[in-house]
Amino acid sequence: MPNLSAFSMIKEKVTKYKDDYSLEKVGTAFAWLCLEIILDLNADEIEDCLTDGPQDGGIDAVYTSGRDVNVFSFKYATTFEHTRNNFPENDLDKLLVTMERIYSKSLTKDDVNDVLWEKVCEIWERFEEGPLNFKYYICSNKEKPTPSAQRKFQNNLDRFRFVEYHYFDQEDLASKILEKKFRKVNGQIRFVEKQYFDRSDGPLRGVVATVAATDIITLVEDHDNPGKLNEDAFNDNARIYLKLENKINTSIYETALSDENFEFWYLNNGITIICEECLYTPNYRTPTVTLKNLQIVNGGQTTHALFEAFLKDPEKIDNILLLVRICQTTDYHISEKISETTNRQTPVVTRDLHANDRIQKQLEEEFRTLNFYYERKKNQYADKPKSQRLDSEIMGQLYLAYYIDMPSEAKNSKVLVFGSKYDDIFNENTTASMMLLPYRIYLPLEAQKKEIQKKKRNRTPINERDAFISRATFHILYSVKLIAEKEGIELNSTESIVQATQKALKYIEEVIAKEARSRGSTYTHDKFFKETQTNKIIRDHILKKYPKEGQAKDASSNTLWAETEV
Repeated sequence: MPNLSAFSMIKEKVTKYKDDYSLEKVGTAFAWLCLEIILDLNADEIEDCLTDGPQDGGIDAVYTSGRDVNVFSFKYATTFEHTRNNFPENDLDKLLVTMERIYSKSLTKDDVNDVLWEKVCEIWERFEEGPLNFKYYICSNKEKPTPSAQRKFQNNLDRFRFVEYHYFDQEDLASKILEKKFRKVNGQIRFVEKQYFDRSDGPLRGVVATVAATDIITLVEDHDNPGKLNEDAFNDNARIYLKLENKINTSIYETALSDENFEFWYLNNGITIICEECLYTPNYRTPTVTLKNLQIVNGGQTTHALFEAFLKDPEKIDNILLLVRICQTTDYHISEKISETTNRQTPVVTRDLHANDRIQKQLEEEFRTLNFYYERKKNQYADKPKSQRLDSEIMGQLYLAYYIDMPSEAKNSKVLVFGSKYDDIFNENTTASMMLLPYRIYLPLEAQKKEIQKKKRNRTPINERDAFISRATFHILYSVKLIAEKEGIELNSTESIVQATQKALKYIEEVIAKEARSRGSTYTHDKFFKETQTNKIIRDHILKKYPKEGQAKDASSNTLWAETEV
């Protein structure tokens, strides 16, 4: 049910997105918010996937990843009174009709705006490679569609198979926003011998086990700040730690350090952990247990007191065993009943695992001296001016395209940034100044891309020469580097960047013309700039513009004849 608190929080976020990204409409800002908190997309990806506008067929965004096609429909209410209404059924009907025409391949270019048509063509091409998984996201700060509207929508699409449905209302979105606010906690413990028992009841699963106190301490210790606990593991705990001034906590502390601490298991009530996943191999002695998105919701006082005892005498704690109850659930309503707060968490992403690497912290400090806020973690500096915030993921993509010669991968496989290419991008030789160079080249391209995508969504005519720019920003960046290297251009001023960028656009336009002639009707900008072979095609074309030393070139091509002896 809508409430003013959730409405105000979402409204505040939407307003900030509108201002930060210079968006014209609050509805567009709402779409940006949803795409970020649901799929964790960055600004470049969001700009690419938005289709909202005239003739959008009820489809406001399409994001493809592997064999998954994520289809979004948004509806934003600007007043609290309107949030009590359901998501409009006619919007679902409109989306349904468009999807049926996509499935039947009966949609035409004149039926939809240019951005959506590009997405549709991409979907049809992917269908030729095999089945696709369609995931529908119906997002609003209103109530969900009525049950009858949901049934009609799903019954009509179920016949196409490989479909999922996700409905987000005001409460769901507010919970998603709160999830992003806190650092997610994953970890491992071990059950002692076979001293564990589990049971399941529908969506609920529980495990009661004996666990070594040292395992619990390791689970919640802040490894970036030795001697401190990771307080994010206690976000859902109803009580804050009362320190050793509290009589009970003093008793726990003293028992832990006593010669009779083997009695701890019998004297203490233990701790309760809520998590999204509890993974282990049953029927094994001392199995290793992986806990994802965990919260200690009961026993926070015990955990803190044990940690203080551990700091005093680590060897004493080796003797202590604890009774631990683990509840696995993804239903935050169940979590509320247990912990009295809401916190449905999502898995830790690879970026988060690297956020506290030494190189990331060094870059953050270096960028601060240059008056920038480098965000090791997503939205780490959300309260700072957008123009001064540098997202580590996008900066990594730019580095991958510019310095490692992989623009196609930078655009379409961003997982490489914090995956297999991480050490190539972030290493002892990487500096803030190095990373700022491609960023400064990218900024005007990003602005141009936003304007082009806006025109496409509104079916505003655009110069065909400019049509490819929104799909080729990383390749343009790469081309600028090649041109600068060959011509000895120092990219240290706006003028030099503009000079190299204009040449890059000209050369890429030549490549496109050649590829379009060769491929005929099968050519699309979207497909061409996703192919890894495009990197080499562009590189070879540009390098041919610069013959090796001693070879002659036509002066009309803005080059010189080789000198000859007289």
